[in-house]
Amino acid sequence: MMKRRERLYLVILIAGMMIVLLMSFARDRQREILSLKTPRPVPPKPEPVPPPPEAMQTLNPMMILSKSQNYSASRVSSYHKQGGPRDNVWIPTDGKEFTLADISGPGAITHIWTTHRGGGRDLIIRMYWDRSKHPSVEAPIGDFFGVAMGINAPLNSLPIQASSEGRARNCWWYMPFNKSAHITVSATRSEENLSRETVSMYFYIDYHIYSKPIKDIHYFHARFREIDPAERGRTVTLVEAEGNGHFVGVVMGHRARTPGWFGEGDDIITVDGKVSFVGTGTEDYFCDAWGFRIFSDLYHGVPALEGREVSDRLSVYRFHILDPIPFRKSFTFEIEHWPWISPWPNTGRDYFSSVGFWYQKKIHKSWPRLKRIISNEPWDPYKGRWHVEGSLEAEDLGISEFQSKTGKSARPKVQHLMPNLSGDHMLVFDSGGKGIFSLSVPVKKSGKYTIKIYFVRAPDYGNVQLSVNSLPVGDPVDTFLKTDDLTRPIWPPKEFVFPAVPLHEGMNIFTFSIDSKNSESEGYKAGIDCLVLEKEGKTEG
Repeated sequence: MMKRRERLYLVILIAGMMIVLLMSFARDRQREILSLKTPRPVPPKPEPVPPPPEAMQTLNPMMILSKSQNYSASRVSSYHKQGGPRDNVWIPTDGKEFTLADISGPGAITHIWTTHRGGGRDLIIRMYWDRSKHPSVEAPIGDFFGVAMGINAPLNSLPIQASSEGRARNCWWYMPFNKSAHITVSATRSEENLSRETVSMYFYIDYHIYSKPIKDIHYFHARFREIDPAERGRTVTLVEAEGNGHFVGVVMGHRARTPGWFGEGDDIITVDGKVSFVGTGTEDYFCDAWGFRIFSDLYHGVPALEGREVSDRLSVYRFHILDPIPFRKSFTFEIEHWPWISPWPNTGRDYFSSVGFWYQKKIHKSWPRLKRIISNEPWDPYKGRWHVEGSLEAEDLGISEFQSKTGKSARPKVQHLMPNLSGDHMLVFDSGGKGIFSLSVPVKKSGKYTIKIYFVRAPDYGNVQLSVNSLPVGDPVDTFLKTDDLTRPIWPPKEFVFPAVPLHEGMNIFTFSIDSKNSESEGYKAGIDCLVLEKEGKTEG
């Protein structure tokens, strides 16, 4: 049991702790009382400074809603005229134009909503202003509403939105007219339309009507273009216009025929005949970086992206709402097609489409009517494959012999490499430091020939000596090339010419020896794309 003295010490300890706590509480209470007695500064009543004497001007866009709206508003829609529940129209698939709206002016289209069963390239929408015989708007309905390639995908930009997985399409472009607005749709020969007689479509078109004509009217324009394949050595034209106006945006579609990243190409904008904009890369113009990924913003976005393999599709948009580009005479928007693997611009052969959006003072002159959509036709991933004119592809020639320091497994191999090889393939051989390989080359008539050999060059390629029918031809060719060490390890072929080489009718043996290399080269390989034989002088026989 606790001793009497220990109990006394415990009581004294507890009593001391209580005294300390009571003194602390007393000090805090004293401070509180003193603070109540000390007067605090009272803040002044908040008041605005005097306004300027000028008439009120607002910079708040929501205040516009409090002003008088000096127009009438109405709507054209697909509602059932007899009061039934099926508020849709049936668009025939015979390609004839079906009228959605005929509106008398002056006025402006302010909003269009539509949905239908199908893809974005099943229908073409057209708009005619002020009784024009030709449309100022002509595009597949999906592309016009911001998503290319016939894909249904959501997006949320300022002038265009799509919800319900891209099937509910909304357009807020302002489209003024003075006399009339005529809006139609027609069905395309898409795969889905070929199996049905009509397309079910729901829509409504909201518009303003004004009491007086619009004096400084600028007509809204949108034109669809497509090219397949992109032409080698030339840029792709996305938008082209003549007149006095301003460019406000583009929706671009793409489908790949080359693997990997396609978009090293720069945007080039020419205003009134003068190059005024040169960009830094395809994704850079569309305000992205380091490639594309799916996103949707007010002025730019990527609503559809399938990947970077052959046949993958892409849709991107860029709207110049805050930064329209004016032109007084003409406007051209071009973009390079440049796969990452290629050191040369405009060497891709992919599919491109575009819808350019712009306003101009007069209705644009007519352009060729959109009668077919290429992307609705069967897809050919090999379309645009090219060959050097008159070439014999090395990969197609028979291999009569080979020897390599690396052993029997070093048989010459066919390698697929796009886009700068004739026929997309080449023949590759590794001598290992000492070796040969021979090709059987057919010749129709005997005589002297100029031989052109398209050697491929790379950091690990060696010196190649050509012999024809056991006789050396020319000097060794150094096929080493120091590249940029990125993803372009093999550069396009270079033509090497060997004149006055005697060849006989039938098979001739072309032998390639690789026994040495450039001091900077990392290996003893050789690559041949193709051969061209040009007969010199008169043809015998």
